[in-house]
Amino acid sequence: MTYDTVRIMLDEVRSADVFYDTSAGAGVVRLLARRLTARWPDLRGLNLLGLGYTAPFLSEWRDQSALTVAAHLGTVPDTMLHRHEADCVVSCSHLPFPDLSFDRILMVHALETAPSGRELLRSVWKVLRDNGKLILIVPNRRGLWALSDTTPYGQGTPYSQRQVRRLLQEGMFHVETCETALYPPLFPLLRSPRLSTAIERAGETVLPACGGVVILEAVKNLWGGVPLTVGKRTFSLRRRLVEAE
Repeated sequence: MTYDTVRIMLDEVRSADVFYDTSAGAGVVRLLARRLTARWPDLRGLNLLGLGYTAPFLSEWRDQSALTVAAHLGTVPDTMLHRHEADCVVSCSHLPFPDLSFDRILMVHALETAPSGRELLRSVWKVLRDNGKLILIVPNRRGLWALSDTTPYGQGTPYSQRQVRRLLQEGMFHVETCETALYPPLFPLLRSPRLSTAIERAGETVLPACGGVVILEAVKNLWGGVPLTVGKRTFSLRRRLVEAE
């Protein structure tokens, strides 16, 4: 992992930490948490892993799940771990958990800043149980939020729905649902819960592809294979002549 990669990840954590302490950040959590709890209403007895910056969202299930782990990607100083409510810091290419450890994995502010999205998803595939589920939230390339670098949703690489679907399929995941969310414009309208909720619901109907983020729920593809690299090869064939009696 290069110095620039570590710096980008650290800047992402800092910007997320500052953003979610604001009223606008609280508005984002309120809108997205409604989507998340609709997908996962009851996690009693299940192990939950959050990758990226997930502390504001994991609180929705912390009293339910049997185990909740919040993991940052990259290198974060110890003084920031307590402030971010993170349990550990992990590498994108290797998650320090046994295979098949978690029933649910939530990824927020993770894929778009990872040095290799394919490696990260492959590591996630290993630690997710065979009947487990993954929710991935990434900035939407077609949304307004990806155009502003004043929020964590304007950091890293945004994705279209087609791009992130393809990336998940290459990582041996099957996408069950895909939708966009976060329709209200930045800051002002998010401070009003009633108005921002009304705009969110209207956006789902009027502009279903133009939300600020893409939310996907996926399961493991247990029957898929790792694609082979196609290349030109030459073979030297030898003929062996056998004298018939």
